[in-house]
Amino acid sequence: MSERKCPPDRRPSVTRRLTWQTDSAEHKFHVTIGLNVATGDPVEVFYADGLRGGSQLQHTIEDACVLISLLLQYGVEPQAIGKSLSTTPVYGHTRPATVVGVIADAITQREVVA
Repeated sequence: MSERKCPPDRRPSVTRRLTWQTDSAEHKFHVTIGLNVATGDPVEVFYADGLRGGSQLQHTIEDACVLISLLLQYGVEPQAIGKSLSTTPVYGHTRPATVVGVIADAITQREVVA
């Protein structure tokens, strides 16, 4: 494993509104993606807002953000993070099966999605 590269204290970031859709519900939440100053590549991700404080889903998203951030800082490419995560059909479309997959998809997008 490579050496961890911690991001600088100040760096650009973008906040994205994400949706985890299942057959029975839509869960909307926000994450903030910290970017490499020189390349614009994602270097970390944080839960920003959107769910009832203290909920199990909020804690799951926060933990997923920590794990994805560590993978990025140890040199794992953003596309590789989501590549093997599970998907599920939702209304005839293949979607991430968990919020982890939704966040992994978000860090591979360059444009800001509202």
